[in-house]
Amino acid sequence: MMTQKTISLNEKSYKMLKKLKKENESYSDLIIRLCSMQDPFLKDPLLEFSGIFSEDNELWEEIEQLIKSYRASYLMNHIE
Repeated sequence: MMTQKTISLNEKSYKMLKKLKKENESYSDLIIRLCSMQDPFLKDPLLEFSGIFSEDNELWEEIEQLIKSYRASYLMNHIE
């Protein structure tokens, strides 16, 4: 049997947690999920962005060109 602990929250904290809580998610699971988002050993936050441009190649190509242009400009201005 799992041990249970009681914690006290002020009203504002409770309301914030309640907004974040998914349907059928316990508050314990919610807190674990939120803590995992902040702990790089439990979950890499950058993984949330993995594949973000997979369906919009035009946008990615535009961003890639901006990055290349910025890098080239930086190198031209900082190399003597």
